[in-house]
Amino acid sequence: MQRLGFTSVCRSTLSDANHVRPLGILEETYGKLLVRAHQLAPKSTGFRFKGGVQALDGTTIDLCLSLSPWANYRKGKGAVKLHTAIDIAGDLPDFVVITPGKRNEIPIARQYFHPKPGTTVLIDRGYWDSQWLSDLNDQDVHFVTRQRRNNRFKVVESRPTDRTRGHICDQIVYQKKAKGKAPVPVYRGKLRRISYIDPATSKKLMFITNRFDLATQTICDLYKARWKVELFFKTLKQNLRVKKFLGNSAHAVRAQILIALIAYLLVQIIRFSQKTTISMPDAMAVIATLLLLREPLSRLFGELPRTTRHSRDSPTQLVMLF
Repeated sequence: MQRLGFTSVCRSTLSDANHVRPLGILEETYGKLLVRAHQLAPKSTGFRFKGGVQALDGTTIDLCLSLSPWANYRKGKGAVKLHTAIDIAGDLPDFVVITPGKRNEIPIARQYFHPKPGTTVLIDRGYWDSQWLSDLNDQDVHFVTRQRRNNRFKVVESRPTDRTRGHICDQIVYQKKAKGKAPVPVYRGKLRRISYIDPATSKKLMFITNRFDLATQTICDLYKARWKVELFFKTLKQNLRVKKFLGNSAHAVRAQILIALIAYLLVQIIRFSQKTTISMPDAMAVIATLLLLREPLSRLFGELPRTTRHSRDSPTQLVMLF
């Protein structure tokens, strides 16, 4: 390393840099790279219907409360929360909001997440909010989620199903008001409820959607595709080390998360440019360990075992709330 002119950098130097580095530069870089990544990313979602598919979720990133008292999350714990929506066509984070760990996902989604008409949004049951889901439906946005335990529905129609594939029921329903509680809004209009038993795990799942035009199995496959957002979080935390921070201030934490997002986009741009099927973790391993070799990336990627590919495309939003 010294022969190449590199010297070791102290942790305190990096910490100080993150503490004062202008976030506007990082935000602009992220936005421009996302646009470029979308230009190169595959356009197919893997499903035979028109419109994009996005997986919306949030994850908490733990911080040391004694070093970052501004990030108070729970008793004795500190954290920030990363809210994002992954377009499953290219695995690019179209929507990113960074908040304190205590912030709930639904108000953030309601205020900042604005998918295009015709988009199908995949969400877990933590995002169940009848008013918000009704608003999405009014905006011609589709959703697939899971039923919560306190949800009550009136069945008005039962569709035929193939139980040999794990399809227990496929019903048209209307949401009913909760018993013994103050009046709360219910979903406006009809919904589709699908009961499914996963053949691999024998786990029973209950899906709720406003898509009536798709096959029963397609709805089940759509919710299964939501795992891509979990893979994105795993990549950030494990491969890009967004769980060990160089600085303790809110500014430094935000800067490091932004830098990790920029690094993620750069690797995706390389993958798309090379048209490789190498997985994201493998691509990062290649670049990290062989960065100083005078070898074309196309050759290095080509010599790795082929794995499944992720894809993507769309516009961006990046917000940080502290």
